[in-house]
Amino acid sequence: MKKILIFAPTAPSSGITQYIINILSKIQQNELHVDILSFRNDRLKKWTETHGTEYFELDISMYKHPVLYRRFLKKVFSKGYDVVHFNISTISTLTIFKYAKRCGVKKIIVHSHSSFTDLASKLKRVVFSNLHKFLRVFANRYYDVKCACSVPAAEWMYGKKNAQDALILNNAVDTDKFAYSAKNADEIRTKYGVKTKYLIGHIGRFTVQKNHSFLIDTFSHLVKIRKDCTLMLVGNGEFLQSIKNKVSDLNLNGSVIFVDFQEDIYKYYSAMDLLLLPSLFEGLPITLIEAQANGLSSLVSDAVTKECDLTGLVEFYPLSEGAKAWAQKIIEILESGTEHKTDVSKLLRQSGFSLDGQAKAVLKLYFEQ
Repeated sequence: MKKILIFAPTAPSSGITQYIINILSKIQQNELHVDILSFRNDRLKKWTETHGTEYFELDISMYKHPVLYRRFLKKVFSKGYDVVHFNISTISTLTIFKYAKRCGVKKIIVHSHSSFTDLASKLKRVVFSNLHKFLRVFANRYYDVKCACSVPAAEWMYGKKNAQDALILNNAVDTDKFAYSAKNADEIRTKYGVKTKYLIGHIGRFTVQKNHSFLIDTFSHLVKIRKDCTLMLVGNGEFLQSIKNKVSDLNLNGSVIFVDFQEDIYKYYSAMDLLLLPSLFEGLPITLIEAQANGLSSLVSDAVTKECDLTGLVEFYPLSEGAKAWAQKIIEILESGTEHKTDVSKLLRQSGFSLDGQAKAVLKLYFEQ
């Protein structure tokens, strides 16, 4: 049996958390012992409790308490791990990689899940982006295996030259679970009192990356022309209250529904007629894979990697066109028909997004010498 530590400094509602839970759901527990190191993440902690393994909560700041931070890492990494699988979006320190090596971890896997740093402050984004680009030059020496969810995510994490030999691990989903269901559509629409013809959705954390302010501007233009639309925003995050305030300021309260993060998120896609993703940057958003598994059409920004369109259901549109043009584009899509295609699972499997297949790829990495 291999002893694995998964490092995932991420929020419970993030795509990284969902990816880890998806993969672990397909791995036979008699093959691996999996512990998890994260920040405060109730979903990942619950997984370890359910499976009788250890959860380590990293709540010590390296900058405020460097001695305690290093002592904590030494304690965790000294538990005899065969593999540490780092699921990260950016590099802010080399210390964690150094201690994994020092403590005798046999294989270090780094797995990039984004193509930029997602911080609220513009100044912090500039500072940490430059720090990341500086540190990645030195960090490469610690990795045994380089992985990423997409080519842009690989180039961000390792630099263009070093990204060429990175292994792409697709953000696969359970296609059976996410398949369109009329029953789920009726359940969600009834639950939230959706009376309009069209339900337009967005699923994602309220962060800089997801560009919710632009999304609200777009919807405000849309409802001036089409009164038969409701917007549903599913997620939580640091900008949630400011977006609620903007919705109120624009007198859109009656047309916008806010929904906290949901464990049964697969039901929500069936209720939607179009998914919007005007992101400023992405690795390869698992949300778009889930939407396609559901047969749901998506309108996304041109900042999203073209690798995510596996079914022809994803349409890319420049953010530079502005919110008013986005509203017109939405109308075009709605009027052309957005009926759910009931089964695109074959296309996803052919594209390498089978959850079973991706779990096998991860297992292979863990067991390869």
